[in-house]
Amino acid sequence: MERSKEARRFDGVLKFVGPIARQPVLAPVTKMLMFALAKLTIASRKAEEKASVQDLTKEWLRMFPRETCSIEKIEGDTGYGLVHANCPLIGTGDVAACYKMMEYDRVLMKKIGGQLTVIESRANSEHTNACRVAIRKNDDNRTDLIPAHII
Repeated sequence: MERSKEARRFDGVLKFVGPIARQPVLAPVTKMLMFALAKLTIASRKAEEKASVQDLTKEWLRMFPRETCSIEKIEGDTGYGLVHANCPLIGTGDVAACYKMMEYDRVLMKKIGGQLTVIESRANSEHTNACRVAIRKNDDNRTDLIPAHII
């Protein structure tokens, strides 16, 4: 199946930002780019604040081209999503760059009332099928999720 124009555009952004994110000296540039792109998405997609984990997870999914993400499951007060985007970091081992690029998702989630943690990154060669993210409400203070960039 051919990817949508929107998904191809998203892939292009990742292809552009990926090499920047891999340069530690350019960390502020990566953060600024991802923040700006998230704000653009928030405005263009008319992101709405949500109250439940189920609604937060669905709203997170709505912010992306349909081929790039999916909902894995919602378990208790945590939603789990999968990121299938054509990311240039796949298999590089550079989970720090992944963390920087996922600033985009964290900004989106904060706007809609949630928080996002990458728990499996495709930058790690052990998880090349999809990145796995956990979504919780902003006021959820549990610390049981281990971010992929720390493992």
